[in-house]
Amino acid sequence: MSLIAALIGGIALATVLTLYIEQSTTQLNLTNATAQAYYCGGTSSYTLWQVYATSGITMLISTVNCSFNSTPLYFTSMDGSNNQWFAGGYTAIYSPATVSFRVYARALTNWTYMDMLNNSQLYQWNINWFGISN
Repeated sequence: MSLIAALIGGIALATVLTLYIEQSTTQLNLTNATAQAYYCGGTSSYTLWQVYATSGITMLISTVNCSFNSTPLYFTSMDGSNNQWFAGGYTAIYSPATVSFRVYARALTNWTYMDMLNNSQLYQWNINWFGISN
């Protein structure tokens, strides 16, 4: 009886593994790029932050030097010497174009917009970014 249970369990396991491998292969095949991607990136200085109304700060990031032929997908992160974990929203991309895009940062604490601007300057909150297009 235990031999039959082991065989049935083995068949079930083999079926699950086969389905997983087929699914992984299918997903992998769907994500293969068919054209060479073009990418460009940089770091935009903390000195570019400006007050945005009373809700936070904003930065317009120029990508003119990248010479994108079409609007790329942009991705961002923030670096600095301290307190950048109190900021949120800067990974959301606004007004993407071939020559620029905009990010906004808001306080995740009870900071005012002036606190945000002061901290961005004091702790040098640069925006690291890259764009990728085909």
